[in-house]
Amino acid sequence: MLRFGSRVLGFAGTILLAGASIALAQGVPQLGAGRLSGEEVPQIDGRVEEAVWSLVEPFSAFLQQEPNEGQPATERTEVRFLIGRGSLYIAVVCYDSAPGEIVVSESRRDAGLADTDSIEILLDTFNDGQNAFVFGTNPFGIELDGQVMGEGQTSSGGFITSGIGGSQRGQVRGFNANWDADWTVRAGITERGWEAEFAIPLRTLRYNPGAERTWGVNVMRNIRRKNEQVFLSPVPRGSSLYRVSSAGKLIGLALPTRRDLRFIPYVAGALNDDKTLRTGRVDRSGRLGLDVKWGVRADLTLDATVNTDFAQVEADEEQVNLTRFALFFPEKRPFFLENAQLFQVGQPQAVDLFFSRRIGLDPSGQPIDIIGGARLSGKLGGGYNVGLLNLQTDEALDHRTGRALAPFTNFTVMRLQREAGRSNFGGIFVNRQGVGGLAPEDDFNRAYAVDAAWQTTTNGRLFAFLARTDSPARKGGSDYAGRAYYNYAGPVWTSALGYSQVGERFNPEVGFLQRKAYRRVESRYVFSYQPKRWPSIRRLLSSLNYNAYLDLQNRLESTYGHWHVFEVQPLRGGRITYTMDFGQDRPKRPFTVYQDVAGRRVIIPEGEYVSWTGGIEYISDPSAPVNVALQTKNGRYYDGDHLGWEFALGARLGARLISSAGWNRDDIRLPFGSFKNDLVPLNVSYSFTSLASLQGLIQYNRQSSTISSNIRLALLDRSGTGLFAVYNERRDTADITSDALLGRSFIVKYTRLVDF
Repeated sequence: MLRFGSRVLGFAGTILLAGASIALAQGVPQLGAGRLSGEEVPQIDGRVEEAVWSLVEPFSAFLQQEPNEGQPATERTEVRFLIGRGSLYIAVVCYDSAPGEIVVSESRRDAGLADTDSIEILLDTFNDGQNAFVFGTNPFGIELDGQVMGEGQTSSGGFITSGIGGSQRGQVRGFNANWDADWTVRAGITERGWEAEFAIPLRTLRYNPGAERTWGVNVMRNIRRKNEQVFLSPVPRGSSLYRVSSAGKLIGLALPTRRDLRFIPYVAGALNDDKTLRTGRVDRSGRLGLDVKWGVRADLTLDATVNTDFAQVEADEEQVNLTRFALFFPEKRPFFLENAQLFQVGQPQAVDLFFSRRIGLDPSGQPIDIIGGARLSGKLGGGYNVGLLNLQTDEALDHRTGRALAPFTNFTVMRLQREAGRSNFGGIFVNRQGVGGLAPEDDFNRAYAVDAAWQTTTNGRLFAFLARTDSPARKGGSDYAGRAYYNYAGPVWTSALGYSQVGERFNPEVGFLQRKAYRRVESRYVFSYQPKRWPSIRRLLSSLNYNAYLDLQNRLESTYGHWHVFEVQPLRGGRITYTMDFGQDRPKRPFTVYQDVAGRRVIIPEGEYVSWTGGIEYISDPSAPVNVALQTKNGRYYDGDHLGWEFALGARLGARLISSAGWNRDDIRLPFGSFKNDLVPLNVSYSFTSLASLQGLIQYNRQSSTISSNIRLALLDRSGTGLFAVYNERRDTADITSDALLGRSFIVKYTRLVDF
């Protein structure tokens, strides 16, 4: 416990605003932070009992958003803030009338906090009402950190589709959980409930230095056994913690000039045995590299990288494609994920002007060496955000055929955005330029776009962009794409309407384009109702999504609709759902929907087709020690029948051992060929501590007749750095013999954070 000497601790002005008392100004909570002087700081041990905390009046008037909006929290929560010695200190006491029933279901860094008792803290360090940092933990003391941009709102406009698979880590939407900061948290269950202490170095954050500064602040507590969410500053139902404009105010802050210079060197070694090359040789390699982070100003950061390596990155989760369009695999490499929302322009996963997986990866997902590069991102003042990125990749050859995969290539991205209230608008320029002997003449591709997100009303937002691409004449020359999309998100009704158009020669080579040469009309309607008369039911929901694609001559190409006929969400979590999917498709040329390793193909001829599928889905309480999810679907698929299911079983032993197993089956019967697809993923994770874990992902894919394994040991130190050991293996299941091994690799990587 922290002890005080008479010279150790002082408070400037004692406690701001009459001892950090809370005042309500225009309905927004205002908090003061105690100022530390001297050399003593709170001991970060997960017990809020040091004398320094008792000098700060806690804020405890938390209000429910769920299940009873506007009512006081059923359990008391106290939060305190201190600032000084170059850090922001936060103490949270989560009182609980039944400490033995506290739910702890996650133990890995950056794991989701929805199914565990948890605390998340939002800091709007520029007080702009749009952007913020989020820090969170649970009683196990895990670290969750991320960035919010544009209040977490995006123009994705995706379906609320059924399916038990979650989003893959690495997807960047309104909240970027892949940003890793250097900070410390300790937490634990106590006789009062559970408690947490945070120490966040100010150099980790971006802000405007000076005296009497104000930050936006909000805190959300999840009381999982009651499925209750409470907030420091009320957030209307239908919105989340990421609604930055609803945050309270942390006022009177004295903020020093930010000085941040960090070096992250790494050393890596690898053994790679690729049996498909038939050389009989095991390749051995070693790499050295360096990442540098420099706080040019308190609000502007320069990141540089030399000989970049991503050996520690998690493997992609395999997907089955039953369409004639490309699948989207999310970015997972840390260098690209920080501030990724700033570079996101277009329609996510449909028309992305910049998609970083195009850098350092060939079309099959194999890595291409990144020689080096830099990124400058942050604020310029006056509400302007800026992002500049330049990277140089090495040339690459296919080791099997000797064919050139890519020349030396330079990638440049320039992004400027202006914020105005809760709205923003800006532009982006993306350039790919091939250089060197492998590059053909005029090997370039350029994309330009302007975009806007206009907050038309409290709950309504209009998204729009207009883009152009330029390529050599042999690749189609120039063309345009654009979209306007309006979204209204209320507590009961959510609706959206949009129109987009993509030209036939529109070609963002450093982006992601699912299809081209179309006009699209899209709509979405969601009804969400909380019945008071049935306390065991949390929510009733119904939704309808519809998309119509026309070619550029206004002839109907395809339609896709998804109807959530009903969804019942029990009080403790999970859901029971009945859905219908319907649509029509008019492919103008035959396409392959299935091809196995033996070369057998199933081809859909050109023509006109109508499809529909009915589905029933059940998901049990995901916070329970054992949980199940089951979805069945049956209906028409092109000129045939489709029977499928998805099954997942999750189990955890305490918070340390978490596992899940699944089986996804698609049984397709067509007059021109039938096939079955099976995906069987197995995930196991054991956490020795909140920073040390062993993860395994094993996947069986019937179509490719392979079992792939990715085993990853992570012993983290600070800000996601530390020791990583990764083992990868692929085996052929078509013929279980001694020759079934297709390849394996073992990689060891060590990174170290050195800061000044």
